[in-house]
Amino acid sequence: MNRRKHVDAAEHEASVESLKKFDDVVRETAFRLCKLGFAVHWLRLRSKAPVEAGWPDLPVKTAEELMRTHQPAFNLGFRAGAPSIVDGLAVVVLGVDIKHPDYAEEAYAAAKSLMGGNFKPTVISGSGVGRHQFLRVPLEKVPNKAAITLRRADVAVLNEEPRIVRLGTPKSTPVWTIELLSPGKNVVLPPSIHPD
Repeated sequence: MNRRKHVDAAEHEASVESLKKFDDVVRETAFRLCKLGFAVHWLRLRSKAPVEAGWPDLPVKTAEELMRTHQPAFNLGFRAGAPSIVDGLAVVVLGVDIKHPDYAEEAYAAAKSLMGGNFKPTVISGSGVGRHQFLRVPLEKVPNKAAITLRRADVAVLNEEPRIVRLGTPKSTPVWTIELLSPGKNVVLPPSIHPD
């Protein structure tokens, strides 16, 4: 019994140390990106959901406000588009969302085609197969929609099971979708922990 208590205490200590390291990296990343001009905000633990209600319309937080409002295990996100200005240009995101890993290469090829051969992902998503490429564009070219679908697969996957079906089948999602993410869209940033 003493051995089990010792193991539990060691596991707890390792977990606390791991969380501390995670929080240090999250705070450091938030501070750095905020200073660059990203409209950074906190997300709930193991979630893509922002902590604050009404986040798209709130004033952009300063680095100091972010540090003051941080809680242990928060994930990190930012508002794409006009709220995030880096060197005078808005940051939008080319998002490659992949629901079935067997179709990842097809999705990457489509993104490469859309980008004129210049698809160089900035972030690998928490799912491991999705990709984001951050792009800077002049403010007058920022789309006014949160997400614009640029291309999607011609087959889908059922939401309840990983079976491939025709696009448009009820309760299914395209196996991949490429979107341009702009104002009003929350984009999850590394080192956030993916909900899945």
